[in-house]
Amino acid sequence: MPLKLSRYLFFILPFFCLCQEQGGPWSLYFKNDSYKVTTLQKQFIDSIQEHSLQRNDSIVLKGYASSPADSTYNLKLSERRANAVKKLFKGYTTIIANGFGELEGDEEENRRVDIMTWPVYKEKLAFKSSTASPTKLPEKINDFTQVEIGEKFELKGIHFYPGRDDIRNDSKVALEELLVFLKENSTITFRLLGHVCCGKTYDPGRDGHNNRTGKNNLSEARAKRIYNYLLDNGIDKKRMSARGYAYRYPTGKGDKFDRRVEIEIISR
Repeated sequence: MPLKLSRYLFFILPFFCLCQEQGGPWSLYFKNDSYKVTTLQKQFIDSIQEHSLQRNDSIVLKGYASSPADSTYNLKLSERRANAVKKLFKGYTTIIANGFGELEGDEEENRRVDIMTWPVYKEKLAFKSSTASPTKLPEKINDFTQVEIGEKFELKGIHFYPGRDDIRNDSKVALEELLVFLKENSTITFRLLGHVCCGKTYDPGRDGHNNRTGKNNLSEARAKRIYNYLLDNGIDKKRMSARGYAYRYPTGKGDKFDRRVEIEIISR
């Protein structure tokens, strides 16, 4: 179980952190509607860094919010919490610093950021996979290891709200999977290619309307949104680019398949 931070830790903080297991997980808890890190929480993180981390450790941060508010608001709040904590881990490589939206209920444990090192996080993922089914382990959403240079590969599991470039919360697992692949294969360069459905064959270059911005750039904006997600989570902009292809390359399989973002590996 994650170690819980409370106001009582102020008096026992040095001893408490000396007793922690290396790598975590630990959790910071927040007040309703807040993402500001308190002085006590900063002291807690300082103690973690001093007693439980090595300078070459990589950090995973996962933010959450409680549910009695709008889900879009909660997703943004959880992201702000993760990013606020990320700022306190200067000098460390951050593998993941994401908001994962709301958890059901208004309990304090739902308003938190989980902190752990990358090896601990991988162990947790492996444990979940090994216990998910006694007969068959769950498959990856996207198997990037099979993608060859020059091949355009659809990013499955990444969903957008209709007519918008906003990424839905149920895309987090696929985004995280993509991020981990790119972190573990740091020499790969790539393009993100956005496509829309329902275009006109006589005007395939006309992009979809983005209801969020009012611009006709939907395919480009969706590719750019994934680009920005990767950039915010530590992928070097020199490794990637993003562009929209509008309706230039329909699949012939229908609207569901035409509406997509692809990744094209340029070099490994």
